[in-house]
Amino acid sequence: MMNGKLQSVFAGCAILVALLFVVAEVEARRGGGGGGRGGGGGGRSVSRSGPASSGSVRSQPSARSQRPTSSQRGANRGDMQDNRSDRRDDMNDNRKENREDWQDHADDVRDDRRDWVDDRHRRRVGASLTYSAFRSLSCVSTTVIVNGVTYYRCGTGWYSRAYHGGDVTYIIVTAPAGH
Repeated sequence: MMNGKLQSVFAGCAILVALLFVVAEVEARRGGGGGGRGGGGGGRSVSRSGPASSGSVRSQPSARSQRPTSSQRGANRGDMQDNRSDRRDDMNDNRKENREDWQDHADDVRDDRRDWVDDRHRRRVGASLTYSAFRSLSCVSTTVIVNGVTYYRCGTGWYSRAYHGGDVTYIIVTAPAGH
């Protein structure tokens, strides 16, 4: 178990390390770096033809000390407006794509639901329909004769005519071979 003094020393060291990281981050964001002995550079070669080659860095005016002209400021302002306009266009394009994706998704869900309902209520082979029920189907029936047998096709369903108790009925059958 650590005593209070040792805990204080560790806490102080931890705070000091955290402060060093913060200072390094601030210095890096300001554009500093390379500090320490030897001029820094981190293994990079030193240019012999730059502004310091004549012995003084101040011998040439730096780009930071010069103020931009009004035309440069206007150009910068125009660039910023163009950037804003481009970002706005990109955001609108993304919104449009997302809206289309959601609409496609909703259409897919609706189609899946309809298919499920259709499958759930699809009539079973061998079931029969009365004449009036057959005529009330939402499709137009066509007569197909295969090997001398008359079938009635309505949409994707196939029916055969039969009589039950003297009444005409239509029995749901499988599609004939080749159809």
